[in-house]
Amino acid sequence: MLKNYFKTAIRTLFRQKNTALINVLGLTIGMAASFILFVLIQYHYSFDKFQSNYDRIYRVVTTSDSNTGSFHTPGIPSPLPPAFKLDFPEAEEVLFTQYQSGALIQVPQKEGESKKFQEDQGVVFTDPAVFRIFDRAVLIGDAEKGLDEPNEAVISVSLAKKYFDKEDVVGEVIKFDTREYKISAVVADAPDNSDLPFSLYLSYETIRKQNEEKGWGGIWSDEQCYFLLKEGESVKKVESRMGDFYKKHNPDENYDNQRFVIQPLSELHFDERYGNYRYDTVPKTALIALGVIALFLIVTASINFINLTTAEAIKRSKEVGIRKTLGSSRAQLMFQFLGETGIVTFTAILVGFGIAQIALSFLNPFLELELALNPLQNTAFVLYVILLFVTVSLFSGLYPAFVISAFKPALALKNSMGNKSSSGFLLRKGLVITQFFISQFLIIGTIILITQMNYFKSKDLGFQRDAIVTLPIPEREGPATDSTTSSKMRTLADRISKLSGIEKYSLSNTAPSSGSVNGTGFLFEGQTDDQRKDTQLKLVDGNYIDLYGLKMLVGENLDDLDTARSFVVNRRLTEIAGFTDPSEIIGKRMRIWGQTLPVVGVVEDFHTTSLESEIEPTVLLNRISNYRTLSLKVNTQAFQNTLPQIQEMWEETYPEHLFSYEFLDESIRGFYEGQERTSILLTAFTSIAIFIGCLGLFGLATFMINQKNKEIGVRKVLGASVEGIVFLFSKEYIKLIGLGFVIAAPVAWFVMNEWLDGFAYRISISAWIFLAGLGVTLLVAVFTVGYRSLRAATANPVKSLRYE
Repeated sequence: MLKNYFKTAIRTLFRQKNTALINVLGLTIGMAASFILFVLIQYHYSFDKFQSNYDRIYRVVTTSDSNTGSFHTPGIPSPLPPAFKLDFPEAEEVLFTQYQSGALIQVPQKEGESKKFQEDQGVVFTDPAVFRIFDRAVLIGDAEKGLDEPNEAVISVSLAKKYFDKEDVVGEVIKFDTREYKISAVVADAPDNSDLPFSLYLSYETIRKQNEEKGWGGIWSDEQCYFLLKEGESVKKVESRMGDFYKKHNPDENYDNQRFVIQPLSELHFDERYGNYRYDTVPKTALIALGVIALFLIVTASINFINLTTAEAIKRSKEVGIRKTLGSSRAQLMFQFLGETGIVTFTAILVGFGIAQIALSFLNPFLELELALNPLQNTAFVLYVILLFVTVSLFSGLYPAFVISAFKPALALKNSMGNKSSSGFLLRKGLVITQFFISQFLIIGTIILITQMNYFKSKDLGFQRDAIVTLPIPEREGPATDSTTSSKMRTLADRISKLSGIEKYSLSNTAPSSGSVNGTGFLFEGQTDDQRKDTQLKLVDGNYIDLYGLKMLVGENLDDLDTARSFVVNRRLTEIAGFTDPSEIIGKRMRIWGQTLPVVGVVEDFHTTSLESEIEPTVLLNRISNYRTLSLKVNTQAFQNTLPQIQEMWEETYPEHLFSYEFLDESIRGFYEGQERTSILLTAFTSIAIFIGCLGLFGLATFMINQKNKEIGVRKVLGASVEGIVFLFSKEYIKLIGLGFVIAAPVAWFVMNEWLDGFAYRISISAWIFLAGLGVTLLVAVFTVGYRSLRAATANPVKSLRYE
């Protein structure tokens, strides 16, 4: 029996080559896209779940009130971890981590210069508790004891091979930031799905004393505290005492309502407020959106199957009539038709799997990931494929099988199954409306996303960013002590400025817009601590405002000094401080970092971070000890010829370091790299949805034309034009598109408006965006339906009117 069903299904599919091909094509594309989205979503949800203590690991983070809302940072004061360990016996282990990205590692050689390696993954200063809280296989040596003394290091196996061309490097020496460290253990590499991608551990004992001397006032986002909760203890007990813990160690006036918060390890990868050591968070809403898109693609492809199968049902009505006359039951017929659906679905899964594998080879470099479809090692993926097979087979095949198997033998043998009630006419229209809703929702969402990205690229940031190159200043310097003391960075800047093609230069801690921000509180003379407000700081020389083209509103520029003698502020600070006119702040004395100095100038607001955040109050002041960047305004045509001379001068000044440079506009583009990738992905999946939707339109058009073959013939005999017949069919779809648009437009507006609310600076959703979405859908539908209708309208009417 089963063998007969299988043979019949195969023969039927071969007889209906075009329909079977379209069904397989639509399902295949939908399956391939859903496979890719599944492994992408699975990858992000898998972060750090390999940790055996996953459910008991927490991080202490800091939250405070700011001028524009709440301020969040994963950083904590350096003395917090030991104090936390004493005050909270619920914690089994407490860990401090100080991460430094972009570290320069040197490997001393017996002869010649040291080998130099720029490690983007950086180094982490920590203590032995890191290996008791987090899982990392120790390959050689004793990792826990390897970090309990100063100047010790634990290294990953990949770095061991990179630095020394071997795995057993215990006893070898590396150098970081003027200190040498002896390697005491080798551990396995960090998995890709970890938000703690440590490859080089340095003992915190090396810097503990000087670090904790900073006290409770300073917070750096890369200094963090993790703890392992004892089994059976409740984290709520810890959370309930965090307020008292803060007051105990910070008894002074808490003007910004600063507080310590407990965050579970499970949130590190998703909470954009605090971030992680990968500097890459993915909000759960984004993953839910990807899951919805995957569902949309599968639903759209399944709707195609229903439409195409029922469109062919009329042609199979005689087959059904004969089978029923010969004794076939309805259940047997349903099983036959479901079997055909299962074969198509299974074929689509196999082909889709191959297409997804090929697509990932191109997608992985774009996403900078290593996603893989590996059924032998991914049980969840196998279960997903099985669920997909069963669900799609039933969803796509159950209704057509139910309809076809219900044909009355007498009517079926007369080929009288073309009426609307027997074919589920209204349901099929509803399914196509669903397709139009999905397509238009995705089109509108994609247009809004791309428009917002273009807004980011074109918006005036309040400073010049074109033709500006930034070079690192890798060594700290203090102010000159006398006339004989020279500054290496100032000497370097002066030498480079004389090169051909260099128009201007400036020394500072960062460019105007940067991912690194310094912040503190400020007071004016006569104010009390309860009036303190927050501000960002830019440590700059006297050339900074001119080089970056900051607009001076009132007052004057800073002098080019090594230490601060005055402040320049932005317009936003004057507003926060309560001045209605920027000129009113000139001459006022302001206290920052223990210094009380006059405000001598006000510049127009400029963006110091990405456009996701509002412009903050900002103070510009001199402090050479904080300069980390040499900015050059260059003639781009001459820069490549000048670059070798710049590199030579830089390397002469800093021979212990590796030369690098970056164009500022490229750096700023990096702020929106994640959103840019998302817009490209969404555009690709929207295109897939539209293509699958076209197949659905083709299916419905085929069905309607099969129903109305005789009507078309009669109309042509009576003088109807080809254009009139095409319009007759097209207007049906225009109605369906309109209904889909009526549903899609408000849903898309609500969803995308919620997304845009995450940006401080955003576009407004204009009517043209919705009209564009409607227009694209109409255009696609007219081409798809028009083609099928034109074929029917130009066919010989004799054939359609012939009595069978």
